[in-house]
Amino acid sequence: MSSEDEEMEVNKDQSENDMEDDDDDDDTSSDSSEEQLDDTKQENELVALREIVQSNLYNYQSHLDYISKSREYGNLEHLRFARQTMSEVFPLTEQLWLEWLDDEKKLLISTTEENKTLVDLFERAINDYLSIMIWIEYVQYRLPYYMSMNSIENFRNLFERGLSACGVHLPAGGLFWAAYIETEKAILDGLRMNYEQNSENSDLKEKLLQHVDYVLTLYRRQLAVPLRGMSDIYYKDYQSFCEQYKEFLPVNYTEQYDLKVKREFDLALEYLEKCEKFEKELDNTNRSVATYRRYIAFEKEPARIQCLYERAIVDHCLDGDLWLSYIDFIEEHLSSPKLCQAIFDRSLRNCPWVAGLWIRYAEFMESSQTADHSQLKQIYDRALNSDPTNLESFVNIQLAYMQYRRRHYYQQLSSTKAEQCEALKEEIRHVCEATCDQYQELFSGTADPKLFLKYNGQLELYWIHFETQSFHSIDRARQIWNGRTLMSKTHNQLIANLWKNFYYTEIHFGDEKHARRVLYRALNHIETMDYPMSVCDLLLEHEKKYGTIEQLKETKEKLKEIQKKLIPKEKPQVNNKKQIEPSKKSKKTTNSKMDTTAPPVHTNGKTNDQSKTSPRKRQLSSEEVQTAKKKPAPAAVDNDGFKIPAPPPPATSVSTPASSSSSSTFVDPANTDHLNTVFIANLAYDIDEQKIRDALSPAGPIKDVRIVKHEWSGKSKGFGYVDFATTEGYRQGLKLDHTLINGRPMYISPYDPNRSTSNDLTKKFKYSTALEQNKLFIKNLPFSSTKEDVGKLFTEKGFHVKDVRLVTHKSGKSKGLAYVEFDDAQTASQAVIQLDGTTIGEHTIQVAISNPPQRKEPVKSTSTEAKPTSLGEAPRATGPRGRGYSQISLVPRKVTAAKNQPATTTTTTTANAMNNDDFRKMLLNKK
Repeated sequence: MSSEDEEMEVNKDQSENDMEDDDDDDDTSSDSSEEQLDDTKQENELVALREIVQSNLYNYQSHLDYISKSREYGNLEHLRFARQTMSEVFPLTEQLWLEWLDDEKKLLISTTEENKTLVDLFERAINDYLSIMIWIEYVQYRLPYYMSMNSIENFRNLFERGLSACGVHLPAGGLFWAAYIETEKAILDGLRMNYEQNSENSDLKEKLLQHVDYVLTLYRRQLAVPLRGMSDIYYKDYQSFCEQYKEFLPVNYTEQYDLKVKREFDLALEYLEKCEKFEKELDNTNRSVATYRRYIAFEKEPARIQCLYERAIVDHCLDGDLWLSYIDFIEEHLSSPKLCQAIFDRSLRNCPWVAGLWIRYAEFMESSQTADHSQLKQIYDRALNSDPTNLESFVNIQLAYMQYRRRHYYQQLSSTKAEQCEALKEEIRHVCEATCDQYQELFSGTADPKLFLKYNGQLELYWIHFETQSFHSIDRARQIWNGRTLMSKTHNQLIANLWKNFYYTEIHFGDEKHARRVLYRALNHIETMDYPMSVCDLLLEHEKKYGTIEQLKETKEKLKEIQKKLIPKEKPQVNNKKQIEPSKKSKKTTNSKMDTTAPPVHTNGKTNDQSKTSPRKRQLSSEEVQTAKKKPAPAAVDNDGFKIPAPPPPATSVSTPASSSSSSTFVDPANTDHLNTVFIANLAYDIDEQKIRDALSPAGPIKDVRIVKHEWSGKSKGFGYVDFATTEGYRQGLKLDHTLINGRPMYISPYDPNRSTSNDLTKKFKYSTALEQNKLFIKNLPFSSTKEDVGKLFTEKGFHVKDVRLVTHKSGKSKGLAYVEFDDAQTASQAVIQLDGTTIGEHTIQVAISNPPQRKEPVKSTSTEAKPTSLGEAPRATGPRGRGYSQISLVPRKVTAAKNQPATTTTTTTANAMNNDDFRKMLLNKK
């Protein structure tokens, strides 16, 4: 091959290599561009999650989503920001803290150098909730540093802190004891190794003996505490250690240590058996608060009680009452201001909506003098902003703040000048006025007089107390009474207690003339007042104490007139021995002849029944007599306001037309056993008995299904009755209320023929119409939402839902409304914070505490006047019995003629009352 060919071959190879390099560069650049696109997409997603968190810091789930995505993408900057933001708003769970601490420890360069940031994280972690695993991680992290610094004392102090927190934790406290003892034994093994290499060193032997004694002390302390697994610790670990170091045990070991350890171990083991009963009950009751409370009541040792409270807080961190009882225990048995403040801070981070916690916290900071005036004002401001829509919380916090301002005013009164005191008065007045105005602005819909004294009335009455007791200004107090409390609220003028309070204010801080004027003003509303006689009695008592004889006499006369209006005198009853009961409406018989049976006649207070002796054209049968005497029973009303007519009788054998025309097979519902009968309503008109039976068959065996139908058409009326064979089936059947049949909810309620027929349906309304703090009202839901959809909306946020109820039309179609019930008010309040304003599809739902408006009571007509039959119609002419002349009088003409004749002194027929025999003879023209 020539040199030219070789050169061409070399150039060809070089060009191929260059092309391959170019291909590799292209692949690398494409991969890097794709990675850049992925990084940009992830960054945009994380920024969007961060904006969601910042828009609503109290949305717990959004924090978790932000942390999860940041950890998944490995973005350390976003991950640290997400964790820090969440930890400032919410206490973190054990799992969240362990993940955070583990990620931070991986970034450490050296474990022997102190990292203050990580130490601060551990300190925050152990303060949120009780966690033995976090404590073990903490001491394991700090151990290399303390060993490098040869600082055994600091290391032991850290372990002792952990023992005070979780050393008496019955199920898992033994883990921390084991970590402590094993660490000390590791140090002891090192000392023994050094001693064996240099046995003549007396100082080393002394250290070895001291360390053995220290480990023995740890075992003795551990075995005196009732912990799970303590038998293995005593019979294995403790005995093995004593055998291993028997040559270094103290001289009087058996008397001083072993017997004492065995005695304390036996006592702790006996106590452990008692505690295990409560531990099993906790497991069986899903660690309920009630079980924890019984467990706490059983315990007597404060350290174990505190540990139980901490365990209960881990399982029920949103229970405000549990936090309050924990604080009561700490203040009573462990009166440490630092510990109390730490528990207050933790409780408010878990339950910021509990007004009682804020009030107790502010009072604690005030009494311990750990906060000045400006800091206390900030605490009360934070309290008001924590749950501003809760009526009761608002009033309690504002009232507590006004009480604090009174105490602060008296403190400043002796140390400030007169001008500053006046400025302080005006500031307090401004606070009181702004508080009352804010109440009206937030809760203007609560105009119920019964709620005034319970809520807003407390604020205004305390303002009046300020003016009279603290500021000694009766004129300002009168301005509040007249301009705000009474005159500006019409419904308040009907509350007798308010007028009486106004009166006592004038008596104690004003004068008797103004007091009398208050009572006389109250008389203007006496007819509509709730307790009018109490005001009347107070006015009479006032005149007896302060009035003249003329004023007393005038007052008595005025009160007599008022009493006549309030308590009308009853009309005397006319006792006419000759009075005859109105005759019953006559019935037409088959031969068109009138029944001449006379009604019972009252003679000398006795009633003589004429049915036994008077002749009849046709004798009534016993069934007809019972039917004639029986009055129609009033229709009952079910829980949803439907009238419940008497149930149709159970199906009987079909009779022939001939027999049905002469006699009826009707079975009296009152004589039928309906103990296991339910009333069903809102049925579709085409529903048959079989479909109802199929729908209710899961409840139990069904005896009969009866649909009420029109007599003339035979079509269903939309309601009926179901007889269950057993009581248990009846109970289970009631639970199937609102079961869908052909897409329409069937209303099921107990059948009660004796139920009141009052028109006030609100008394029979199935659901509560009062404020329910453990129930939420949701509106603007998509109409396609089901109960499962609504429940899932809350369970995904970590809430335990007790019940979900959709509000539907009678056709079964949703109204876009729902009620969600929780176990307690704290969970419901937290759910409002997290889910109000949530978007579902194109719907933004609104979530609030259930507080239905008051149901309107039906207007009851009190008029007894007869209504005209038509507009402009003249009154009809009436006969002697108050009825139209066209009606036939059934009183014999001879009796009417005798009644119309003038009475004379010689006539004995009208002078003496006729008995039954005389009346019969006269009627039959017998002498």
